[in-house]
Amino acid sequence: MLKEINDKELESIVGGSGSISSSVINAITNIIKFLYDTGSGVGSAIRRIHDKNLCPTK
Repeated sequence: MLKEINDKELESIVGGSGSISSSVINAITNIIKFLYDTGSGVGSAIRRIHDKNLCPTK
């Protein structure tokens, strides 16, 4: 059997964590992905230059 909640109890309900919002978590995740992709690209470029495995330009 379900309990009914009156209007006063509904007004006192607080949701969410209150400290870190999902937007902040998403922004931090995007920054980490950007840094990882940038590092991966730079590392690949350095490796290709070192191995002299460059694509010829025409």
